[in-house]
Amino acid sequence: MIALAALLGTVAAYLLAVRIDLAVRRPWTNPVGLSVLAWVGVVAAGVVSLDVYQQGTRPLVWALRPAVVALGWVMYRQRAALARWGLPLVAGVGAGSVVSLLATPLLARALGADAVLQRALALKSVTSAVGVDLAGRLGADAALAVPFIIVTGILGAAFGPPLLRLLGVRRPETLGVALGTNSHGIGTAAVAATGHERAVALSGLAMGLAAVGTALLAPWAFALLGLG
Repeated sequence: MIALAALLGTVAAYLLAVRIDLAVRRPWTNPVGLSVLAWVGVVAAGVVSLDVYQQGTRPLVWALRPAVVALGWVMYRQRAALARWGLPLVAGVGAGSVVSLLATPLLARALGADAVLQRALALKSVTSAVGVDLAGRLGADAALAVPFIIVTGILGAAFGPPLLRLLGVRRPETLGVALGTNSHGIGTAAVAATGHERAVALSGLAMGLAAVGTALLAPWAFALLGLG
């Protein structure tokens, strides 16, 4: 019963967070971020154990699979537009992946972070499943990398759109490429909320390409940074 309550409570928390976001419309009212904060508080307070919460929310984890398939359908519908955006997409994803792999750990190093933290931060812009696998292969701490991945997704989805507008970026397609590259699934969900199908398709494809690109480049980046 507690596991079922955790599942229903998670759904309820997200729906409430959506209503708050629609009413307030501020970067910090991102529904995923608010839901995560709420349940972190519940688990930290000992109301529900982490094991029970994970057991109860397995159906939501399973639902990620058809969600990814749905992105594939959107990409198929927008295949002609994706072909036209091929060069900007590859350039944007490539630049974003390289910056994430190199600049983030270098900044962390400059601030005094140790090698363990640098490795985890380098993987912050790939989806969790890819990040866990890469962490194991590259000697990074998966338990540390995954929270960074989730936080990156939430912050990118919340503050990415207003930051891009501040920089003069207005095209939804550009937003899609940027959030898909940096903020993976959570960022793509934020793009989906705009209702712009082409931007959603570009974001989903950018997310996939960023995962592949990071997997290919990470060993070279770690060797270059002396983290191998």
